[in-house]
Amino acid sequence: MGAAMRHAYLDARVSLMAARLLSEADIERLIDAPAQGEEGTEWLGEAIGLDEEGIAGIDRGLMPRLLCELSILLRGLYRQEREMVRFWARRFELANIKTLLRGKMSGHNDESLRDQLVDLGQFSQVSTDKLLLSSDTAELLRQLEKGVYADFAREMRLGLSKQQELFTIDASIDRHYFGGLATRARSVGSSARLLVGSMVDRVNLVWLLRYRFAYELPPAQTYYQLIPAGHLLTRETLLELTRLDSLPQVLEALPEPFSGMLSDAASTSEVTRRLENNNWETARRILIGQRFNPTRALAYLILRERDLRRIRAIVRGRRLQMDPRMVRMATGLVNVDTALGNPGEAA
Repeated sequence: MGAAMRHAYLDARVSLMAARLLSEADIERLIDAPAQGEEGTEWLGEAIGLDEEGIAGIDRGLMPRLLCELSILLRGLYRQEREMVRFWARRFELANIKTLLRGKMSGHNDESLRDQLVDLGQFSQVSTDKLLLSSDTAELLRQLEKGVYADFAREMRLGLSKQQELFTIDASIDRHYFGGLATRARSVGSSARLLVGSMVDRVNLVWLLRYRFAYELPPAQTYYQLIPAGHLLTRETLLELTRLDSLPQVLEALPEPFSGMLSDAASTSEVTRRLENNNWETARRILIGQRFNPTRALAYLILRERDLRRIRAIVRGRRLQMDPRMVRMATGLVNVDTALGNPGEAA
């Protein structure tokens, strides 16, 4: 069966959904739109496909919308492709797990934690209710060891016994997640490897800067926390970068295209913004330039999530009467340092 026949349904679905994606100009117009009604959110309905009830509960309305579209796209995917896209969505449950871990370690009560969790419906692999009932962090991790997250739950539990910092436990979760996603992308094809590899490169570089210059970890410990599955930033390159002593030195030593893209970035926050924009551009090129390619589904979902999170930032900014410059910063439209008036931040 040829690619056109194999992915005809998926290709049509993705193309229809992609028509609703928002450009930066669209986001600018939404930020500057005059307020209407009590909260000024009526203008969002057409842009994001939410009814009035969905807009009123926008903080919880975004994830169900994204997961609904994910369910539709999965129907047009075959085994390895479906596994990659489903695994990409696992990050939302891992965010729930991180919230529970932080809460248990900080002594937060169960109800306050429950309010922070996202209902993932059919995409949930664990029972958050059962995890909430855990007596402490170690018990929560023991429960995770019984299911699909056993690969990192034991490592985290051993890390807790060594009194590791919470950020290293977060890093362990993310390292396993991105490693698993990269493995699945390799089985799908070159476009999937490129898309996921660019995401891993972004995460690795941001982590490297943060661990070395914000947390002041030594090079060896920094390198250990990174993901061994990048695209352009190889293990050898990352090892050399961890040995440098400042953000400017790291940015100067980067290979292209990162060197040109980041040469004048003044902070880790600005590096993060530019790399995220680069990831989105990679997804956009795959989405519009490659027909009958299953990776288009993942590219669309990445861009759709970006749009929904930007919409949520706009709604929150409107409700809190934030300066439009801060909303633009929250949506990734402007240089973080310029918006904050702090061009000299090091990390």
